[in-house]
Amino acid sequence: MFLWEGAVEQGALSFSKKQDDVSDDIILRCKDLRAAIRLCVEASGLHLKEIAFALGPQENHLSRMMSSDGDRHLPPELIDKLMDICGNEIPLRWQALKRNYGLHRLKTALEMENERLRQELEEERKERVAMLKVLKELKA
Repeated sequence: MFLWEGAVEQGALSFSKKQDDVSDDIILRCKDLRAAIRLCVEASGLHLKEIAFALGPQENHLSRMMSSDGDRHLPPELIDKLMDICGNEIPLRWQALKRNYGLHRLKTALEMENERLRQELEEERKERVAMLKVLKELKA
């Protein structure tokens, strides 16, 4: 089992969950998707062997795909898995930026429920503060 700083357990492997601090300007410097994938891997801080093992293809295939003169490409269906392993969304961000789109992560059902419960708690707290204020005034 591999353990990295900030790792989260997923099955038998621990994948990096380091959030990417790569700016849009740096991502836009990538000339193509291959360069964005290379940046995704580099920003992860993981070794190529670890990523190749988790992805499934042989390391030499991934190495050739990563080189600028390589004739191999990462299958599109593996890009999501690569981003999960690397802990960043650089290829997705590159595609959106190249098309002049911005990205925002959608909330999950659990996040929406948490937000609703927080709002309810805040309303109850305000009501409790108001009731305490009234009680203090009545005692005075």
